[in-house]
Amino acid sequence: RVVTDSMPHTHSASISLGAQVGSRHEQDNIAGVAHFIEHLLFKGTKNMPDSLQISETIEQTGGTLNAATEHESTIYWCKIVSDFTKQSLNLLFDMLQNSLFQPKSIELERHVIIEELNGVNDDPSSRTEAILDELMWPCTALGRDIAGTKDTVTCMSREEILNFLSTHYVGSNIVLSVAGQLEHNQVVEAAQQYSAQMSTGEKVDATEIISTQSSRRFRSEYRDTEQIHMSMGFPGVGRRDPDRYAVDLLCTILGEGMSSRLFNEIREKRGLAYDIGSGVLHLDDIGSIQVFAGLHKNKYEEAIDVIVSELDRCKYDVPESELDKVKSLVSGRLKLRLEDTRFISGWNLSQELSSSEIRSPDEVLRDIQAVTVSDVTKVARKYMRHDRMNVSIVGPVREPSVI
Repeated sequence: RVVTDSMPHTHSASISLGAQVGSRHEQDNIAGVAHFIEHLLFKGTKNMPDSLQISETIEQTGGTLNAATEHESTIYWCKIVSDFTKQSLNLLFDMLQNSLFQPKSIELERHVIIEELNGVNDDPSSRTEAILDELMWPCTALGRDIAGTKDTVTCMSREEILNFLSTHYVGSNIVLSVAGQLEHNQVVEAAQQYSAQMSTGEKVDATEIISTQSSRRFRSEYRDTEQIHMSMGFPGVGRRDPDRYAVDLLCTILGEGMSSRLFNEIREKRGLAYDIGSGVLHLDDIGSIQVFAGLHKNKYEEAIDVIVSELDRCKYDVPESELDKVKSLVSGRLKLRLEDTRFISGWNLSQELSSSEIRSPDEVLRDIQAVTVSDVTKVARKYMRHDRMNVSIVGPVREPSVI
């Protein structure tokens, strides 16, 4: 599938080539294989056997090349001067179809990925997020690191990697999205040319995940740090759920920016943290609402108590003026991003990958504007329940009495 968005006033083009495969599509024994493949596609192809050739093809033109593996997709992208669009398309399709997967490269990359996992484990903030995932989604793909584990990365064979690639990197599972100074027909023609030998294949659905949590969950990990690092999460909603935009605005009220409730209550009024905020994750069928903070190590129980109080206040106290303010913030930030070819390319790609229906920013903004105070307080009561609260803490901790 090919999606383009013409932005003739720009000098750039952004290409996003996405496969609808991520950590949710993996079996436990090969956890991390999607992420491993993402790394290996940069290590040389039949046409460019030296990995340096791959990066130089984009970077010597002033462009940027990168990739990301997520729970449900793997995306390879570049942003270039529009004159180099066809050349860049050729490179990305070459990587997807002709990568060498040389045994030496695989062995070297095992060590790189293990160091990536070590980096996550060494960082207290990242560690709290990892523990939170384990608490919220036990014994599922969402409960483990997207990069897998040291054991799976160490033991994964070249044959297993290639089998996973041949199953998921097929035409029916891939979307090309290009935004910027372009001609649609030229992009389609190039895509047809460069993907002519690609197998059509079949989509493989991810395993369904259902949250059955009915009581609070807490886990702490002792580290000799200067702060208490905390992540708090609640099961949320999928990307097509009717409650999605009310949940988004709720999270904005709580922890988006310096005017948010948590920033003002925890940092400005009480000095209990430097960094605090909230976020939301929407997957195909499920999601989460999260709060994260680096807290004063001797006053973290007080801080968690205040955070919970602020979450509870959203269940009954959301003034119309506050909702209007966050609607303005959300819509303003979205409009500013519409000038970026990289954002537009990613916007169209993510929607086509997930639903085969691309909604315009104007349509989304209308849905955001339609959210009422009643909608926000309702989703706060529905999803931020104490019996579905999960809290992870890393630092010099004892078990908090407020949990």
